[in-house]
Amino acid sequence: MRMHRCRVCAPLIAIAALAAASRAFAAADAEAVSRPLPLIEPAIVEYRWTFLAPEWVVERRNVDLRAVIPHSRTKRIDYSTLEFPIEHRAIARVPEFRCKYADFGLPNECRTTWRTVYADVPVAAIRRDHVDLDVPQWQWQDAHTNVDLPRLVWKQQQLVVSLPAVAVRTDPAR
Repeated sequence: MRMHRCRVCAPLIAIAALAAASRAFAAADAEAVSRPLPLIEPAIVEYRWTFLAPEWVVERRNVDLRAVIPHSRTKRIDYSTLEFPIEHRAIARVPEFRCKYADFGLPNECRTTWRTVYADVPVAAIRRDHVDLDVPQWQWQDAHTNVDLPRLVWKQQQLVVSLPAVAVRTDPAR
């Protein structure tokens, strides 16, 4: 058998099927129609936790004390030393004879020359010198300072978490 398609037939069949189904469901649950629908609205649910948490607290304290403060000053020390530097000095005069002829025959011309004899000798001398020294000195001095002292304390903390939720009310009057 051949089926003809009709543009109007298909929607009419769907409407008829829905009408029949709605009558069947409506007849089965007649009480549901008399009862009001529940009210659904957005809500927020809060969860709270209380716990102890560590926390650093810094306390400032004043400290006064007497301290030894070292410092140095320069002091010059003069001293003398005995030295023996070597000097080239004349120590004697020596005669030197020269003659014109070596055979000492006459007439001979002879001459006397005085020569100076030198020697390197140590000579005592006093040398003055100095040394600069840093001499430490200690002094008492009053000092004042502030000291920050950290301390661990436990404080009560509260954690609140808010989450979105859906509230269902059966009594819409509220």
